Amino acid sequence: MISTAHLAATLADAAPRSLDASSSALRLFARIRATLALWRHRMRQRDELAGLNDHMLRDIGLTRGDVVWEVAKPFWRA
Repeated sequence: MISTAHLAATLADAAPRSLDASSSALRLFARIRATLALWRHRMRQRDELAGLNDHMLRDIGLTRGDVVWEVAKPFWRA
C-alpha cells in the first residue's frame, strides 16, 4: 500500500504541474481515502451487528429483521 507521504512526494515531484493541480490531486486523493475508510467502517459495523444475539439486539432496540435488512445493504449505501 502506498503511504500518503509517498503519494504526496510523488505528486509534488511530478513533471511541471501548477500548485493548484497538485493541491487538487491531493484533495481528490484525500476524498477517495475518506470514502474508502467510510465504506470499511460500514462493513465492520454491519459484520458486528450480524454477530449480535437476540438478547443483545433487544437491549439496543432492534429485531432480527432490522439486522437482516441492514446487513443486506451494499457497503456503499448508508
